[in-house]
Amino acid sequence: MNDDELIQRLRGLFPPVPEHVLALGHAAFAWFDPAATLATLTEETRGTPFGVRGGGSRLLTFAAPRVSVEIEVCGREIVGQLAPPVTADVVLRSPSGERGTRTDEAGAFALSAVPAGLVSLLFRLTDATSVVTSWIRV
Repeated sequence: MNDDELIQRLRGLFPPVPEHVLALGHAAFAWFDPAATLATLTEETRGTPFGVRGGGSRLLTFAAPRVSVEIEVCGREIVGQLAPPVTADVVLRSPSGERGTRTDEAGAFALSAVPAGLVSLLFRLTDATSVVTSWIRV
């Protein structure tokens, strides 16, 4: 049995991958930025206890080697700040697309109408480096 015959047999054993799953897989690679440093979630605090109605805000801190990101998620709005303060382009990434803003001179930024679900923030700093947060659910 050669490789082509083996591939044909395997295709017969497994159902085809749905188109929407293939599209999500390709989109995941489009989000990959190999030059970006990952800022991992180091702390999360809820404004109201878990399970209490009314939502409240969440405070999250992400840490990378040269910069940290502090954000507050309140409903569908994210406000945050880079520490130490630095000017950067901010890209909100989600399965529904990307959109951006820019930090001010204090490193602060705000994003409204954030889509529900998984989101990540990509920061393109003025020194040509990038930092990306791990994915969080909004």
